[in-house]
Amino acid sequence: MGMVGRYVAIEDLLLGQIINGDKDILEIDPTQCQSLDVDKSWQAIQYLLCKEVDGGKPPMGYVVPIRDENELNCKFFDFGVFYITAKQVKEAAHHLNFLDDNTLMNMYDFKLMVENKIYPLHGRENENEADIFYEYIYFHLSKLKKFFELTAEKGYAIIFYVM
Repeated sequence: MGMVGRYVAIEDLLLGQIINGDKDILEIDPTQCQSLDVDKSWQAIQYLLCKEVDGGKPPMGYVVPIRDENELNCKFFDFGVFYITAKQVKEAAHHLNFLDDNTLMNMYDFKLMVENKIYPLHGRENENEADIFYEYIYFHLSKLKKFFELTAEKGYAIIFYVM
């Protein structure tokens, strides 16, 4: 099955309540919110945008927000739960809009991803798989760009987790 990344759009006020401890994140029903599943592409997207496995300089570091300062206190998910404020969503959405296919292709380094075993790669892949893997990342990143754009338009925040 693997580790699948999921984004859930929530009202910024609700995120503030969760951060402050007034609401429990487990009270959120992701099926009642706009959400996006990026399958196993989340770490590859992170690496493509930031050249880091986690963290990354904002605003691209907000896209897959595996950053200590964006972590929520939740023991339910082994990998952690992270958030992006409405302001951070707008910043990331703005920068994502400038990333067309040519720009992303120039950022893509399959060999380095294989060497660093960027999930879901195992380090045994060969160059013949480079185009297929790029298309996989591009497909999910395109959906993610649209999700960020719509979420930013609504002024919503995002919760991100890996399950």
